[in-house]
Amino acid sequence: MELIKLFFLGAIGYFLAGLYDLAIVYKKPVLKRVFYLGFFITPIPYPILFFTHESPLSLIAIWATIILIGVFSILLVYSVLLEIPLKAEKTGKLYRGGTYSISRHPGFIWFTMINLLIGVYFWNFKITLLCIGFTACNLLLILIEDLIFFPRMFSEYEEYKKETHFFI
Repeated sequence: MELIKLFFLGAIGYFLAGLYDLAIVYKKPVLKRVFYLGFFITPIPYPILFFTHESPLSLIAIWATIILIGVFSILLVYSVLLEIPLKAEKTGKLYRGGTYSISRHPGFIWFTMINLLIGVYFWNFKITLLCIGFTACNLLLILIEDLIFFPRMFSEYEEYKKETHFFI
């Protein structure tokens, strides 16, 4: 039951993130600020998992997994939160460089790797299902963004889709 509550908490975060995109499309700055909260709600289940569950792995395997989770977490934060503000030439213009030249959704790649590693770390079927659920929520959000929101936000998005793969 606890894991179901964690799933719903994370899913609410994804739902709010989708509403955030909708607020951008319809130019609703107040709603955009409110729905931005979704990006902070989405990761809450992860530390809860680590504080309430133990890994059955050996100490070496635990450390190796934690290091890999850390590496992919840094890549996720960089791609999703830092790269565009630091590297984009103009605000509001479609950024095509860096990790976004490899994939239209590089954050999804890093996030999927994190969830796979968390499944390995806990080696627990229910936690693995939870991670698959979060990955599915993320996939649904980026599909909606890719098909509906981003083409409306960026006039050159259809051209970008032809040049850059969805994942890799």
